[in-house]
Amino acid sequence: MRFTVFIIFCFVLFGCIQHNAILNQVAKKTVDKNWLDSVIKNHNDSTYNKPYKRTDFVTAYFYINKKDSSTCQVMKDSASTVRQIIIAKKGIRNFFAQYYANGQLQAELPLDELGQYHGLGSYFYEDGTVESSGRYVHGFKNGQWKNYDNKGQIISTIEYDINGQPIQPTK
Repeated sequence: MRFTVFIIFCFVLFGCIQHNAILNQVAKKTVDKNWLDSVIKNHNDSTYNKPYKRTDFVTAYFYINKKDSSTCQVMKDSASTVRQIIIAKKGIRNFFAQYYANGQLQAELPLDELGQYHGLGSYFYEDGTVESSGRYVHGFKNGQWKNYDNKGQIISTIEYDINGQPIQPTK
């Protein structure tokens, strides 16, 4: 009996450690400079930049590809650190990413064919640990969203209906 309890305890402990390791591993994302350079080369028919009015972004760089009506917008801060990337085709976003000043990704939010958040989404703290995660359905939070502290421990769970409205928060 004790052996069975010990095995179950080890299995649960290993599962929790592995789950937190997976969350933290996924979270360590920064700007991939090689990917961004290749995107910019593909959007290089015409380029321009302009000063931006937000305090966290200083300059907006626009790369336009007239052949396929796509644009790549790269926002940088005063230290020339990439803070936001938006790629759109025919006016519809197909990629969006925003970064902290240290280069860490703030959120990973997949987009659907209409440019709305759709699929598994995650928000991150500045050190890269997961802050919250859940599913979007065509722009709305849906189902169970988990909120984590900065050590990766679940602090709350909120259930959302199909319209993105919270149903019942649980602790």
